[in-house]
Amino acid sequence: MSKTIPDRMTFTGMTALGQFVRSLADLSRALRHRGEIRHLAEFDDRMLKDIGLTRSDVSCALSEPLLRNPSWVLVRSAGRHTRGERPDRSSRPVRPVVPILTQAKHCA
Repeated sequence: MSKTIPDRMTFTGMTALGQFVRSLADLSRALRHRGEIRHLAEFDDRMLKDIGLTRSDVSCALSEPLLRNPSWVLVRSAGRHTRGERPDRSSRPVRPVVPILTQAKHCA
């Protein structure tokens, strides 16, 4: 069963309309997050450090283009800072491998 021409046009129109609505929702979300990040910019350095950010992280997020959601910059920055604070597992002393020795049989 094939779709008729009006069905295809309606489906294409619905797809375009859906994409437009998603774009408007994304823009609205990005602008809302930008306002919240501006509020973060009012925090002092100690408060920012408590949530795993620096002042430059907030500045970089606000310098993102207007249509892009700046909160992703902060998520990546916070993740990078927390990974940097974890102890480096590669620098742990390695336990030496000792071969198992067996007694040699003595021939009489």
